[in-house]
Amino acid sequence: MNILIVNTYHYLRGGDCRHAFGLGKLLKAAGHEVHYFAMQGPDNLPCPDAKHFVSEIDFRKTMKSGGPVAALKVLSRTIYSKEARRKIAALLDEVKPDIAHLHSIRHHLTKSILSELKERNIPIVWTLHDFKEICPNTSFYDGHNICEKCKGGKYTQVVWNRCKKNSLGASLITYLEARGNSGAKYDGLIDCYISPSRFLVQKFTEHGYDPASFVHIPNFLEIDLFQSANEYRNYLLFIGRLERGKGIETMIQGFGGADCCPPPLTLKIAGEGSLQDDLEKLVRNNNIRNIEFTGFLKEKELDKVARKAKAVIIPSELYENYPFSGLEAMAYGKPVIGSRIGGIPEQVDDGVTGLLFEAFNAEDLSDKINRLNRLTPEEIRRMGAKGREKVEQINSPHQFLSKIQDLYKNLTKR
Repeated sequence: MNILIVNTYHYLRGGDCRHAFGLGKLLKAAGHEVHYFAMQGPDNLPCPDAKHFVSEIDFRKTMKSGGPVAALKVLSRTIYSKEARRKIAALLDEVKPDIAHLHSIRHHLTKSILSELKERNIPIVWTLHDFKEICPNTSFYDGHNICEKCKGGKYTQVVWNRCKKNSLGASLITYLEARGNSGAKYDGLIDCYISPSRFLVQKFTEHGYDPASFVHIPNFLEIDLFQSANEYRNYLLFIGRLERGKGIETMIQGFGGADCCPPPLTLKIAGEGSLQDDLEKLVRNNNIRNIEFTGFLKEKELDKVARKAKAVIIPSELYENYPFSGLEAMAYGKPVIGSRIGGIPEQVDDGVTGLLFEAFNAEDLSDKINRLNRLTPEEIRRMGAKGREKVEQINSPHQFLSKIQDLYKNLTKR
């Protein structure tokens, strides 16, 4: 088959990009032809289809220039891109795909491309990596707590609460984008939504989507790239951006309240972000010992640190879909201490592959850290091995490719 993969960024920027590139690699290895449509950019990987990519725009830089012209430029690009529709039309005429597989398209590519695909009778599959279609701020997080005030199309809430970066201007643009992209005129053009988690299907159903339009296919992981490690050192590990919604403050407080001695347990925080200064201050003010901020770690360094960890903590306080961090931890053979929120409980079997705690609850997290500390080395290794086994069974590339190919065939026949 000839498959067109559509994703805004054409470099390894985040989980959506990683998944899209991995999908392309799997499809090519299976003998399919793969083409891409994305946005231009200096970090893009080489691609024969790049001449058809839309021009780059950096919304943050554009808005910094200020004035109504900048705001209008951003607004026109986020709601409907005539350029994207024109350029994808040229690409479709050239490569003639059998099916289009969408990933992250909002903001830069926009839903303007959907009509162009449908006019050519090309089936459209859309893997949803977040909740943008039902939450203007993407993850049902208002900067402090879970928020579902926009349910039922009440998108003005994003303006009143300044959900987008705590900025009135950014929130207003987000509101207008949500208004411009909502409605059955677009939803009816999608042949099938792919959801990595059951939780996402449940949440979209609560917000009025037909559950029959979804198929649940968990993300895959190239498991052979992860060497399961039976031995460990006495530290817990967090990997991710130091930003609000990730639950890092709760994690620090929970670690500080745990009985970490003897022997002394360490918490390594691997990553960088806007909250780093505040987090370091929180550690100092509460006199919490044995916390190490490693900063951003490159791939080889991160691999080394992850393989030697006793367990990995995922303390998210927003609706995670199906985080790669959980899959990677289990692939390394590490127990996961995760918050009971979003799709995380679908990855972590409480008491089997890890431990779950109530999101936002530092005391509950302390209890789970203490529980982990009471386990024998053999029990910890057994828990990690169960996680590795689960990933091998559910998240293998072979499993994923088989389900995707069946879906493609069914849609093209229809």
